[in-house]
Amino acid sequence: MRLRLKTKSGKRIEGSVMKKDEQTYEVSYAGKTSVFKVYRTPFGSLIIEDENGKKHKLSRIFSSKYERVIEIDDSIFNLEIVSPEAMGEDESPDVALIKSSFSGSVKKVYVKKNDKVQKGQALLDLESMKMINTIKSPIDGIVEDLYISEGKNVMSGEKLVKIKSGN
Repeated sequence: MRLRLKTKSGKRIEGSVMKKDEQTYEVSYAGKTSVFKVYRTPFGSLIIEDENGKKHKLSRIFSSKYERVIEIDDSIFNLEIVSPEAMGEDESPDVALIKSSFSGSVKKVYVKKNDKVQKGQALLDLESMKMINTIKSPIDGIVEDLYISEGKNVMSGEKLVKIKSGN
């Protein structure tokens, strides 16, 4: 699939990702090609191993048909999908699947299934390392699924909320 990467500093990089086998991906950008192996940990996190054997932690924060927001080693990247080819079971152009980008404890849930939400509306509070992080809706829509409840401990990469766009 072809991608446009926008870094936190605003730099845009165009490239593509091609799946070679179950664990191997070929990434091409800026005139060079690299091969990465991707492993899933028992806790659901993804580990990327580059050609030199260096490992990086990857977490998906937001995912839709046209965009993915990921975190690699504590740096956040916005991936714009130019020509999507294959989507996961929870991904479609009108669905936002919010996953935890860190381990923590659910302190407060502000929404319930079938609630209408607006972009930027608080969905829940996650506590990690004595800090409260408010997770907000990336789109306008309806809460289709809640995978968490107050007091639940979540791991990085775990599903939190699924929102279907529209009102």
